[in-house]
Amino acid sequence: MATTSISLEELQYRMQHDPGPNRQTQRDEEWIQSPGGDDNFKVVIRVRPPLPRELEGYREYQCTSLVDAHSGQLITISENLPAVMSGQAASDGILYATYRFTFDNVYDQHSSQEEVYNQSARPLVLSTLQGYNAAIIAYGQTGTGKTYTMEGELEGPLRGIIPRSVEDIFAAIENDPEPSATKYLVRASYLQIYNEVISDLLKPEKMNLLIREDRRRGVFVDGLSEWVVRSPAEVYGLMMRGAQQRATGATKMNEVSSRSHAVCIIIVEKCTTNLAAGSDRD
Repeated sequence: MATTSISLEELQYRMQHDPGPNRQTQRDEEWIQSPGGDDNFKVVIRVRPPLPRELEGYREYQCTSLVDAHSGQLITISENLPAVMSGQAASDGILYATYRFTFDNVYDQHSSQEEVYNQSARPLVLSTLQGYNAAIIAYGQTGTGKTYTMEGELEGPLRGIIPRSVEDIFAAIENDPEPSATKYLVRASYLQIYNEVISDLLKPEKMNLLIREDRRRGVFVDGLSEWVVRSPAEVYGLMMRGAQQRATGATKMNEVSSRSHAVCIIIVEKCTTNLAAGSDRD
């Protein structure tokens, strides 16, 4: 699943720099992709709330996006949203660009961390306990809320996708209906990609790691450390330790922007013992 965060500033920039041949004509374009077309890949949009500096800026704040609450899949973006929602083709004699997009899920600025996780991430997380591989990727410009959505806080209602995923994995292990016949091994890794160089955040001396592939392991990062974890708290400890090694820098949108791509990897191994036959099955 790919989750994309869009800031209001980015939306306004895109509309102001529209490459269309005639900026004076109203554009009401729709790009609709069937949400049920492919269950193996989903695209989710989350619009963050405005920041204090956007509300208190020299220009009056104007909301440019509207999420269809009924479907939860349609988002409308316009230079003059009130005029479009009221059915006016133009306001003050000026025509405005308007776009509509359909995704698997669209969350507005009032959506909660729990709502985003339960609807769009939890099914993927639980599928890993059935032997499937799953990846959740957050994409968007700096300051759009990627880190907040993926990590958030480690405790409380503002927990992001990663903390909630770890909690669900260990809860499923603890509630296994046949604990005497099933054994689990959970390992965690944490890496960053910075300037096209892969490094291990949990062992900073490991840099310039290579991506490889074989029949047994599939795609993997050669030399990346794997740490056995027995509880969510141990995973959080590794994440906090790795976060101290991440490359950060100040931008106009974010004073502590992450300048690298971080990947948190959780590997779950399950071994089931057939007590009657006396054999093991992975």
